[in-house]
This record gives sequence, C-alpha cells and structure tokens, in this order.
Amino acid sequence: MGDNDSLPSESRYAWFMVVVASVIMGMGAGALISISTFLKPIVTDLGWLRGETSFAYMAGAIAMGIGGIGMGYLSDRFSTRPVVIIGILCLGGSLLLLATSSALWQFYLYYCILGGFGASALDAPLMANVGHWFHRNKGLALGLTTAGRALGQGFVPFASGLLISASGWRDSYNTLGVICVIVLLPMAFFVRNPPGLAAAKVASRQASVSDHRAAYPVSPKIAVAWLSGAGLFCCICMGTAMVHAVAIAQDAGIGAEEAAGVILLIYVSGFFGRIFFGKLSDHIGGIRAYWLASFGQTILIFWFTQMQSLAGFYAHAVIFGFFMAGVMTSLIICVGELTPVHMRGMSTGIVMLLAWLGMGVGGYQAGLFFDLGGSYVIPYVNAAAAGVVNLIIVGSLYYYFRQKSVILQQSDAT
Repeated sequence: MGDNDSLPSESRYAWFMVVVASVIMGMGAGALISISTFLKPIVTDLGWLRGETSFAYMAGAIAMGIGGIGMGYLSDRFSTRPVVIIGILCLGGSLLLLATSSALWQFYLYYCILGGFGASALDAPLMANVGHWFHRNKGLALGLTTAGRALGQGFVPFASGLLISASGWRDSYNTLGVICVIVLLPMAFFVRNPPGLAAAKVASRQASVSDHRAAYPVSPKIAVAWLSGAGLFCCICMGTAMVHAVAIAQDAGIGAEEAAGVILLIYVSGFFGRIFFGKLSDHIGGIRAYWLASFGQTILIFWFTQMQSLAGFYAHAVIFGFFMAGVMTSLIICVGELTPVHMRGMSTGIVMLLAWLGMGVGGYQAGLFFDLGGSYVIPYVNAAAAGVVNLIIVGSLYYYFRQKSVILQQSDAT
C-alpha cells in the first residue's frame, strides 16, 4: 500500500495522523529526555559525575539535530513511513543497549544512536507530515501534535521513575526498549502522505526557481538561519530545566517519585500550552506567538532555584510548562510559515538541529557548573541570559520581516 493511496476521508485521516504522530514522537522525545530521572540512579550506581553523565544528553540531542536534517531530507525526497519505521527500530535497540552500559563512552555512544537514528527519524519527518495535511487550522493541528509529544516527554520520564524504583535503572531501560517496538511499530504503518503532496512539491520547486518573493518576503534560507539562531538560545534556556528539574527537586529533599512529578507536570501543563499557542499562531502569526511564549519561559526559568517545597515545585512546573511548550510549537509553525513546501522537512530538520544543540548545551552546562560550584544558581542565570538573547533574535526577525513586507508592497504598487 503506497503512501498516497486513496484515503477513506482526508479530513478525518488528517486528524488521525495528529494522534499517530503525537504518540510516536512523544515516545521518542520522552526516551531522550528520560535521562532526567535516570541521572541520579546512574551517578549513584556507577560513580560518575552529574556533568559527565548529563553530557550523554547533549551528545544525543546534537545527534538528533544532525540526524533530523538527513531524515527530513529523506522524508522530503521519498516518503515518511519508511523513515519512521527505521527510527522506531533504532530507538528500541538503543534503549536495550543503554541497559548494558558500564563505561561513559558506551553511554555516550548509545545515546547518540538513540538521538541520531531513533528520535530524529520520528520528529522532523512527522512534524512536517502533519503540516502537509492541513491548510486551515494548521497551527491548531501542530499545537495538538506537539501537545501529544509533550505528554510523552512527561509520561516517559515519570514512568521511568516508577520503573527505576521497582527494578533499577538497567531493567527500566530494557522495559522501555521493548515497549517502544511493540507499541510504536504497528502504528508506523498508519503513517501516510496526504494525497496530492507529490504534485504540490513539484509546483513548489518550480515556483522557487522563478520568484518566491510574493509568498515569502524574507528569503527562506535567511528565515531558516534566523530561526535556527533563535532555537539555539531558546533551547539552552529550556534544556537546563528539562535535564535538571528532577535533580534540583531531589536536592531540596523531595523523594525520587515525587520529584519525577515535576517533569510530568511541566509536560502535562505543556499539553495545554501547545494547543493555546498553536491556536494563537493561527490568529497573530507564528513569530509573535513565539516571542510571547519565549518571554514567559525566560522570566520564569531562574525561579526553579528558589523553590523549596513540593507544592512550590509543582506550581512553578505548571506555569513554566505552559510557556515552555508554546516556544517549540510556535517555532515549528514559524518554519512552516516562512518556507515553501518542498523545503519544509529539511528546513524543520535544520532548525531542530540548532534547537537540540541548545537543549544539549543547556543540560550539560547546568551539570558542569553544578559540579564546579555545588549549586544550580549560576546554571539557571546562564539559562535566563540565553532566553534574553533568543528574545532579541526573534524580535529582530519580526522587525526585518515587517520591513521587507512593506518594501515588497511598495514595489508591487509601483
């Protein structure tokens, strides 16, 4: 059965694709970020430092970004389904390998496989695929997709915490690996490209050869460069909280299972934040929605260091998660608004490369500065500073976009 086979109902299947993509992407992204709950048990068991252990997340995140470009290109060039199948097999295999880790180099290598060949094949290709299915309510559809992904990012680390408490970190990795293959592989065969996508890509390539200015006042290549820079710094801010939220709660004297609830609440709240900012993007545009979400994330990040009680951590996680989730949803929508259809998969991959690099840098710098100073204050100040840089970049992009649009309108009028 080909990807472009006649579908029973395009509109219903489009929303079904949102569900399929959400579950698959949620498991992939959740497996990568689950190091937040594996961090302290592994450090305790193997005697590694937090900085060198959390470097595995940085390596996996960078590998995911690099792999996302290639996987995005393959999905643009061929089809999404086979790319996703390969990703699921690599994801499950890498989790099984992580259970055997006894040296840092092994831990790093297996995380690179998880990110570079597993999660990367699920993220950018499926996100681009969902975007192709919608013309109206595209922001809402992508918001729902990333919301489902956010639930996975919260649920997988939370479930991992329960598994670790019951059977240890090695058996937990084994269990996650088996679940990935059993649950996700059958779902991959429901992944399809929308009817007419191939013809739309041909028309898009032909239009790009002639003149893209009417639809894209800012050159798509320039837009991708701006968005990549914004994604880098927004995710340095974000990655700091994602990798160390559980550890910082445990350092405040909160138990392991309760601390895992911090990351769960961030992503549960993020479910609603992604829907909200996705719909907001439909009304005010992706760039403005992205700036608003980034502003909220930036002003909230440092206050994790000031929490002392479980109630305080949970309340702050809910507020932070709402804005944090809107950042990534709006960023992906910006890529769709500023790039033509035949470039969208690869463009998403490029932007996500810098975003995942930022996630890795954020997680690593927090562990490094904690090891050096014994406190999370400096790492979270660094995260807030990165958030300010992100706001400057996206604000400048919006101003540049408005100026180019005005110039183009004046040129057309004359």
